[in-house]
Amino acid sequence: MPPVPRQLSSKLRGWVAADPLLREKNISASFGIACYPLHGASPQELIQVADASMYLSKHQGGNTVSTADHVDPNEARRWKRDVLEAYLGVTLKRLFTTGPEAFEEIYLRLRQFTDSLPSTEIAQDPPPDGPRALPQSILDTVTSLAYAIDAKDQYTQGHSQKVSAYAALLAEALGMSDLEVEEIRLGAVLHDVGKVGIPEIILNKSGPLNLEEWDTMKTHVTFGGKLLEPLVPLGRIREMVLHHHEFFDGSGYPEALAGEKIPLGARIITIADSYDTITSDRSYKKGRTADQALSELERCAGTQFDPHLVQAFVRAMRQLPNPIIEIASLLSRTS
Repeated sequence: MPPVPRQLSSKLRGWVAADPLLREKNISASFGIACYPLHGASPQELIQVADASMYLSKHQGGNTVSTADHVDPNEARRWKRDVLEAYLGVTLKRLFTTGPEAFEEIYLRLRQFTDSLPSTEIAQDPPPDGPRALPQSILDTVTSLAYAIDAKDQYTQGHSQKVSAYAALLAEALGMSDLEVEEIRLGAVLHDVGKVGIPEIILNKSGPLNLEEWDTMKTHVTFGGKLLEPLVPLGRIREMVLHHHEFFDGSGYPEALAGEKIPLGARIITIADSYDTITSDRSYKKGRTADQALSELERCAGTQFDPHLVQAFVRAMRQLPNPIIEIASLLSRTS
C-alpha cells in the first residue's frame, strides 16, 4: 500500500486525539483504509473493504488505523475471520436495538463474509457438514448474538443456555451420538436468535402480547431460519431453529408440520424451551415447580409435544437431584 493514505489517517487520528475538547468527551477516531486497485476495482468494493478495516480498528479498542493488506492467501483467510468477528463484535457490544433493520444489517454482513468462506476455509471436497465445518469465530459470533438478545430482558437472561442444557440432556437420554448432541446443543442456543428481527417494544413488553403483537413475535422463527442461511454447514441446525414452535398435532408454526415431519432436533428443543419457560419467572408470571412443569409437559404430550420424547425427558429429569437448572451454575461450569 502507498504510504500516503496511512500517513494522512495517522495525522487525522493524532489531531483528534490531541484536541482537548474531544479528549474530555472521550471521543477518538478509528480509520480503515483501502486503495485502488490493490483492494478493489470499484467504489463499492473499496468502501466495503475500508468499512471492514475500520471495524477492525474499533474492535482493537479504537483510536487506531487498520488496512486491508492481504496479498498472502493465508493472510486473506485470517483477515476475513478478523473482520467478521470485529464487525459483529462491535455490533453486539453496543446497546443495539432489535428490529427488521438490525436483522438486515447482521444478515447482510454474515452473507457478505461467508460467501467467500468455502474457497478459503473449507478445502475438502465435498465440504464437511455440521458446526465443525465453520470457523470457530463465526460460531462464537452467532452464539454471542443469541446471548445478547436474551440479555436485553432480565427475565430471559440465560434462557438459551438453560434450554441448551435441557435439550442436550434429553438428546443424551435418547442415546444420540456425540455429534448429534453437539448439534442439538447449538440449535438450542440459537433457537431464539431470530428475535433480533423483532421490534424491541414487542420483545421487551412487560405484559402479555395482543394478537397483532403475537403474530409479529411468531416471525422470529422465520428470521432465525433466514439468518442461518449463509451458514450452509448448519443446515440441520437451521431446521431446528425454524421449526421449534411446530406442534406434534400440526397446529404450530411456521409450516404446521406434524408428527415426525417435524425435525427431531426441533421436537427436542420445544420440550426444553417449554420446560424452562414454565419453571422461570417472567414479568407477567411466577415460575412453577419442576413437578408442575413436568406434569404440564405430560398433559400436552401428543398435542404440542412428541409423547415419546416427553416420556424420556420426564424420566431423565426425575433422576436429577435438582431438576431446575440455574444460570449461575451453568456459568460456573464454563468459567
